[in-house]
Amino acid sequence: MSLYASRRCLDAVGRVAGTSSSLSRSWSATLVFQHRCYAARATAQKLKEKPAVNAAAPPSTARTAGKALDPKKAAEEATASERTTEDELKAIEALHRMTETNEVDISSAPLELLDLHVPTWKSSKEGATFLDHLRAVLQTQRNWLHNARAMYRIAKARSIPGVKVRSPWSWQLFATQSTKPDAWLAPFRRAALEVYKQVNEAVAARDEKTIKALTGGQQQLEYIQLIRSQDPRYVNVWKFHGERTPCRVVSIRALDAYYGVQAPRMGSRLAVQAVVRFDTLQSVETYSKKTGARVGESQPKPVVEYLVFQKRMWYDSPWVIRDRLYEGLESRFNLPG
Repeated sequence: MSLYASRRCLDAVGRVAGTSSSLSRSWSATLVFQHRCYAARATAQKLKEKPAVNAAAPPSTARTAGKALDPKKAAEEATASERTTEDELKAIEALHRMTETNEVDISSAPLELLDLHVPTWKSSKEGATFLDHLRAVLQTQRNWLHNARAMYRIAKARSIPGVKVRSPWSWQLFATQSTKPDAWLAPFRRAALEVYKQVNEAVAARDEKTIKALTGGQQQLEYIQLIRSQDPRYVNVWKFHGERTPCRVVSIRALDAYYGVQAPRMGSRLAVQAVVRFDTLQSVETYSKKTGARVGESQPKPVVEYLVFQKRMWYDSPWVIRDRLYEGLESRFNLPG
């Protein structure tokens, strides 16, 4: 079943249960029917038991968008609306059965960018006022609290990569940005740095296969566009000269994104996104593809980047780079959808 049909199913649940159609804007709303929403089914049964209410024609004075409705036409539209609702409820049941039999995995649908934030202690706006600087400080403090909450969820689900957590209650909850070797996120930082180097090498070498394996979302499109814009007569070699400062996680979020009725066979139901700050020295050498001679070389330059890494914790897959953030961008501090 297509994602379009799934979104129609979510809209149907919203209309029947009397809720907002915003259910269709977030896949997290599929929890409504993943746990057998009998309320929606009971409401649909009531609609069937009262055909007279739906089939009754409105009075001739009824108006829609400023136009008088013909009683016969209004009755036909009401019947068609009832039939459409029944069809969409059947589609919901079909989607539920397909999920139980693993014929469709709605948990693999694309995730929106969460409420991640690059912390700063002053506003980067031109001509910033005292209130702008105060807002930047408050957002940084709020990000710190959101980091701690996400760390607790990840630790409670035992989903911290490479770390066995005895108890989720630890001072480590408040050490998201720590670069110490014994920090909870130390294994993740090492993995993120390795992915960062592989992606940069793949971009220089025009290796789209590696890019598609280690990136996703908008950032993958940008990397592929960068690859295809290079001059095919030359070969580029990216060189990593080390870190000026250790990479660190500045913002992290986690949410339940596995919608199966049963728990996943491995990992947890969480999807995690984290912003990692890289401060490195790097250079690029250019060679002629025809002769092999070096035709260009750049001096090692400092590069600072904030990249968003993402992983669905129920998959045995690497962390992928899915977005890029910049200092000074304000966060919404709420879940998408």
